[in-house]
Amino acid sequence: MSFKCIVVDDEKPSREILKKFIDNIPSLKLVAECYNAIQVIEITSKESIDIIFLDIEMPDMTGVELLKILHNKPLVVFTTAYDKYALTGYDLGVIDYLLKPFSFERFVIAVQKCFYNLKSDRLIKSDSGELPYLLIKVDKDIKRFDINSIYYFKSFGNYTKLFLQNREILCSEPLSKIEIKVSDHNFIRVHRSYIISKSKITNILSNAVCLDNYSVPLGNRYKLNL
Repeated sequence: MSFKCIVVDDEKPSREILKKFIDNIPSLKLVAECYNAIQVIEITSKESIDIIFLDIEMPDMTGVELLKILHNKPLVVFTTAYDKYALTGYDLGVIDYLLKPFSFERFVIAVQKCFYNLKSDRLIKSDSGELPYLLIKVDKDIKRFDINSIYYFKSFGNYTKLFLQNREILCSEPLSKIEIKVSDHNFIRVHRSYIISKSKITNILSNAVCLDNYSVPLGNRYKLNL
């Protein structure tokens, strides 16, 4: 499942950064890049768009003015160099407010919020009623993993280690991509390098989380997630 998005910014370098970020999120499909509000109106009148990454300060019509007249409004993430529009964005119901320059990690957080609001389902169920599973890249292949068999994920450079009951598998995707796939489900980040299944938790210590025979470090900033 993928979601259609467009990038709106009158500055090409900003559009290029967003395009690069979007390319790293398989669930996002970039439909178009726009440099003014008129293009957005034309595109959204012809095609259903899920998410707009929208600059505010643009010639002819600002992003704020565009939102006030746009029909069939998609989810909107403001991308701007100015923090003075934060309250306005809240009033207009934007999903998130990215202050330039922003990192890929911050962009991922905004995308996760969009996925949640779109009620994205990263789990796939077969017609036969099988348990839901995840599709994850391993080497050059796409492998299927029963979601209920996964204990946790651990960052390993540009790769991720997936831990099952009695074995671990090296996945050819960074943890940031894995986090998006499980973002709406029963997984939480407990450390900058670890995402765990809440259903597998057997004990919570001051600095670690136990998952049956596994022990995963618990970062201070993530304790409120539990």
